[in-house]
Amino acid sequence: MLDLTPDQVLTTTRSVRRRLDFDRPVPRELIEECLEIAFQAPNGSNMNTWHWVVVDDPKQVEAVAAVYNGGLDDYVASLGDAVGENYAGATIPRAKLIGESVTHLRENIHRSPALLIPLFAGRTEGAGSFFQASLWGSVIQATWSFMLALRARGLGSAWTTGHLFREKEMAQLLGIPIEAYTQVGLFPIAYTIGTDFRPAYRKPLSEVVSWNGFGS
Repeated sequence: MLDLTPDQVLTTTRSVRRRLDFDRPVPRELIEECLEIAFQAPNGSNMNTWHWVVVDDPKQVEAVAAVYNGGLDDYVASLGDAVGENYAGATIPRAKLIGESVTHLRENIHRSPALLIPLFAGRTEGAGSFFQASLWGSVIQATWSFMLALRARGLGSAWTTGHLFREKEMAQLLGIPIEAYTQVGLFPIAYTIGTDFRPAYRKPLSEVVSWNGFGS
């Protein structure tokens, strides 16, 4: 366990890509420990309607990585001219470094010691906002808690969603019943190269917080 306060864990848990150690094995017992902690997060009516697929077989990791990269290819193609300087996030501080880190992960994700795909039961197609919020709100807290538990133990991950452009292909690869479960994302699991992470850029409260009404 790292010597971090709760506030330090909360403010320095990053989506780690370039500093993932793809050469150091991660024992299953450690992943299970982090999942046990994650499962203590709140979920709707405490029904635990989630499922968590961990992939640590090297050949299966490579197959999952191929679907991930194919999904990102689809995403980039969907942007059309909205790339490079025209990308919506191009003006964000350190945007270039973010792009470089995404490229690094694409080139190395097949080397990940393990990958995690959280699922929740149900589909959101055609669902109203209440139903959608209830489904997502019953798994996202646990997923983030998993990343926090990794951070406290010197490991890291990155919240990726690119493979969802090929969700059906991933479901077929892993035997996930596509009609019954929704994939939340894809999370590489690895020790980090160093553990000295800092708070990231965020807009100030004065720009994004209102009191007693929107925009007040």
